Amino acid sequence: MLTGILGCSKENTTKKIIIYTSVDQVYASKIFKDFENKTGIKVLAVYDTEASKAVGLEKRLLMEKSHPRADIFWNSEPIRTARLAKQNLFKPYTNISIQNYQSKNYYDANYKWFGIGKRERVIIVNTQLVKKDAYPKLLETLWSKKYHHEVAISSPYIGTAATHFAALYHALGKKKFIQLLKEIKVAQVTYLAGNSVVKDLVGEGKYPIGLVDSDDALAGIKAGLPIAMIPYNQNGTGTFSIVGTVAQLNYAPHPKAAERFIQYLLTPEVEQKLIDLGAVQYSVFKQSKSKEPKQWTESPNLLLNDLEDSYTLMKEIL
Repeated sequence: MLTGILGCSKENTTKKIIIYTSVDQVYASKIFKDFENKTGIKVLAVYDTEASKAVGLEKRLLMEKSHPRADIFWNSEPIRTARLAKQNLFKPYTNISIQNYQSKNYYDANYKWFGIGKRERVIIVNTQLVKKDAYPKLLETLWSKKYHHEVAISSPYIGTAATHFAALYHALGKKKFIQLLKEIKVAQVTYLAGNSVVKDLVGEGKYPIGLVDSDDALAGIKAGLPIAMIPYNQNGTGTFSIVGTVAQLNYAPHPKAAERFIQYLLTPEVEQKLIDLGAVQYSVFKQSKSKEPKQWTESPNLLLNDLEDSYTLMKEIL
């Protein structure tokens, strides 16, 4: 189920833009309001739900490919954006200096999508149930016998969890990934309908340990939940980082407004607003001086097949 408002599909004299986004409404709405105030362009937003993060919007964009209703796709993760780009849904945007990016993994070589803001996959623990000296420091520890029945994660078939597992499939290879899934099954990990649900239930003490995105973890801490956030594997590969992405639709009904939004969004100043809001935690731009934990990522284009392959194996084994 998608929530939001759709406008007409033809360019007209009314200054407006239609944006499909999987970014949490509490954050995206503030960016949209600032854009409206700066430009006078009204934003009509369609949000994805927590339970279908990015998946529902991807399907909708594909259905509307020949008659797009959206101008912009602002996604909370990169793989589905890259997959849509491969299917020629996006128009290149060239009024940007890619030299400003920290990594080639943060933009499309054909200028069809661009990264904005990073967050990371982190372990959270309920501080009332897990002693500090027992905090898990490694991702693989979550599947060990010590934590059987105690770990909750977001459904690995949707959103950033699916992105994370596709990257693990790519990094481990098929044989080791299958072994990982078998360990997760034996550990009787609980799958929940979104990272925010995992954060809430760990905070309530229903589960001692969870795996979420850093924005959810920090939101829980800010709300006073008894949770601690642990960037894992800091002596090894580091945590897996998730890059937000933005792209303009081919044949967008409001192309000039779409270009203005991309120009507005892809700036260090707006990215800093997203960091200050808590939507993301780290920058994709070189001029950032923020201190980051050790992280790893992959080019979304390298993970396109891995998303489907990992999904198939998870359905078979989990």
